Amino acid sequence: MNLSGIIDHGAFNFKDKIALIYGENQYTYRRLRFAIDRIASYLREQGIGRRDRIVIFMPNRPEWILVYYGIIRMGAVAVCVSSACKQKEVEHLLNDSLACLMITCLELLPQVPKQDSIPTVKDIVVLENDRVLSSVLDTRSTENEPFVPVDCDVEDECAILFTGGTTGTPKGAMLTHSNIFFTSQNVCYHERAVPDDVALCFMPLNHVFGGNHIMNSTFYACGTLVLHKSFDMDRVLSSIQAQKITRFYSVPTVFIRLLNTPGIRNYLSSVSYCFSAATSMASEIVRQWKDMFGLTIHEAYGMTETSSLVTFNHLYRHKVGSVGTPAGVVEVKIIDPDDNEVAVGESGEIVIRGPNIMKGYFNKAEETARVLRNGWLHSGDVGRLDQDGYLYIVDRIKDMIISGGLNVYPTEVEEVLYTHPAVEECAVVGMPHAEYGEAVTAYVKVKQRQSCSENDLITFCKEKIASYKAPKKVLFVNEFPKSPAGKILKREIRRSFAQHQKQSDGK
Repeated sequence: MNLSGIIDHGAFNFKDKIALIYGENQYTYRRLRFAIDRIASYLREQGIGRRDRIVIFMPNRPEWILVYYGIIRMGAVAVCVSSACKQKEVEHLLNDSLACLMITCLELLPQVPKQDSIPTVKDIVVLENDRVLSSVLDTRSTENEPFVPVDCDVEDECAILFTGGTTGTPKGAMLTHSNIFFTSQNVCYHERAVPDDVALCFMPLNHVFGGNHIMNSTFYACGTLVLHKSFDMDRVLSSIQAQKITRFYSVPTVFIRLLNTPGIRNYLSSVSYCFSAATSMASEIVRQWKDMFGLTIHEAYGMTETSSLVTFNHLYRHKVGSVGTPAGVVEVKIIDPDDNEVAVGESGEIVIRGPNIMKGYFNKAEETARVLRNGWLHSGDVGRLDQDGYLYIVDRIKDMIISGGLNVYPTEVEEVLYTHPAVEECAVVGMPHAEYGEAVTAYVKVKQRQSCSENDLITFCKEKIASYKAPKKVLFVNEFPKSPAGKILKREIRRSFAQHQKQSDGK
């Protein structure tokens, strides 16, 4: 088994079909396979062997994809590091993964650590400075000898993706060839992906959504992947029209921006499928999108540790507000703190079992044992299952607010705020409070040409949910701190609030 075989499958069945588009550059499946073979041969010549870990540190670009599959093709492990990381973060991830090689680009050279601070790394390869790697985009180059993919065990690590960026120190989730193969099949089946599909990807490829859910699954379906470096509104809209995008993958933030963009209806006529990930989509946004475009925003539940898909909502019986039913043979349970399964409709921790579950965290035995227990992955998320088996995400266990001794789940309050006509985006967190312990605090971004006051929003919430759940305070912001995957970073919001309070107390 070797994950790079999905490219061979495309080259065998659709050799002259366009597999990858990036700006003016286009790759057929045959050309993609030749380039990947070339990189695999290059790595073997550099002394890279099976199970060696190689860091990919670059933004979205064709070479990211070619290097990724080239590493995997020769049995090594692709360690995927976000291009948003700064030098100290890169240093930590290189040392944490015990990588022997890093492949990067000139653009990110200022963030590359000094060689003496990363002792296991034997070499740092810069794409533009290496003759072989810099030529992989040359579609005029002659075809090379095929590289026979290394036959890996199903439990061999294929890629290491880092998790924990929104909650603390990143951990390297080891995903096997089997994990990612299964996820690619699962996504294609549930989304009914076919070779005629043209999928847009501006999500970072180092992330489980961009890399596994979009990239690997699109190539597994023998579709066409239209890659962008990042989200740029004008370029993305132009690309949707020019390339006749059929599958639009994004995050709630982008769907919200598009809903508030004048004339947006004219740009999405080719799109037949929409999918949102990274964090739960507010039900009101799903309804507004359906009203405007006649398209359902499909959602799923997944995480880095599950190689993406756990549940899927849903081609046939879509339920607004849910993240769907377990996908394929994946199993989901809701448990209490004593690991007992709770009754239908009750909230508890989501635990997952299936062929998509990671092998573990690299070099972190204790943390692996904490989340992988008795064959189940303990997610740290709170959810509930309804009588039809649909999963609803309540919140992160760590994000739950205890205000005056009562539990408040921020997501519930955010759902209410999103129904206010002036609210574009919001985030609810618990802030220290002398009387309540934690005060429910809402951060709100208001739509352009709209207005509302703190009192307006507090009163609005009290009319729709219990008073103790309503915000005690509302703070207005122009933008939210976000991860590269588009998730609002509540950790950064709390940190900024604490710094502000400290400065205020010092005056």
